[in-house]
Amino acid sequence: MLKHENPNIEIINKNLWAVRFSLIPFIPQISYEPDPDVPVDQVPGQLAPGGLMILNKDYRQYERVKRATISAMSLKPRQINKELDALAHDPVNSPMQVIWRYCLLAELERRKIKKGGVA
Repeated sequence: MLKHENPNIEIINKNLWAVRFSLIPFIPQISYEPDPDVPVDQVPGQLAPGGLMILNKDYRQYERVKRATISAMSLKPRQINKELDALAHDPVNSPMQVIWRYCLLAELERRKIKKGGVA
């Protein structure tokens, strides 16, 4: 794992960081304005400018989201779309399926932003 000068920021890889969103007001390296109507512990993550994904360590399912995000990042676009298609045809929406779908969609969006697309 890479180190950051701010001990509150965990750098998982160059495109994936993790931080307690409750501490973001005290972390100048991250500019994210949370929605005041959504409790901070209910936000799994956020895309930042430049294609950086920031995961929320305050989120109850953080470890699952972290593992799923790392897995999604390792897939090729064709594989991501195949996974999303398979999820669309499965009527069961277990918590892990919901997390996996969220991470796959977030990874597609992150790549789009990284290539200069609009979020």
